[in-house]
Amino acid sequence: MALDPFPPWKYQNELGEPCGMDVELIDMLARRMGLKVEYAMYPFSRALYLLEYGDADMMSGVLRRKDREAYLYYLEPPYKDHSDKAFYLLRGRGRLLRTYDDLHVLRIGTQIGTRYFPEFDHDPKIDKIAARSFELNLRMLVANRVDAVVNTEMTGDYEIRMLDLQDTVVKAPYIYRKKQNVYVVLSRKSPLADRLDEFNAVMADLQREGAFQRIVDEYIREARKH
Repeated sequence: MALDPFPPWKYQNELGEPCGMDVELIDMLARRMGLKVEYAMYPFSRALYLLEYGDADMMSGVLRRKDREAYLYYLEPPYKDHSDKAFYLLRGRGRLLRTYDDLHVLRIGTQIGTRYFPEFDHDPKIDKIAARSFELNLRMLVANRVDAVVNTEMTGDYEIRMLDLQDTVVKAPYIYRKKQNVYVVLSRKSPLADRLDEFNAVMADLQREGAFQRIVDEYIREARKH
């Protein structure tokens, strides 16, 4: 299972152990299918490369895109139906980004290989500067090398808190909140590919049971305690 750093959905704790809401879901899926999971952490673009060539079997947190369907099976149903995308600027500059059109006059820090939402991904008028990680994007923002950075809202908020940048970085008023399905994917070259129907059946059971929502609700309860 390829993990890209995407807290609080998936990350490594201080002992190097895989953690997060996605990890709990994958562990549940694996138990029901009698599988043992081996996790390995990679940057997002590297993880997709490994899946394309069959050097990793699965990954979570993937948006459905035409070019990826050539080498990935998307487990149905998706385990999330939203992936809200937020933009972050230096404090005092948030008013610069109130609408989508405001993006056209800003330099936006993105992550290599990551897709955000179709309009943004395919807009040639937006100046996008890609880095290996959101943390690097934030460093570029603080150094004024980009005007704004983008990430999934919960992850962006989490990493800014972890890096103690709440007094330096603010979230822009413009946030993309349209529906976007998020999937667990299986490499078409994986030896597990012949169990695709079984994966889909178990994912459907977990969805009917509300398993992932319970994981998210528990995370939110714990986060509020701190």
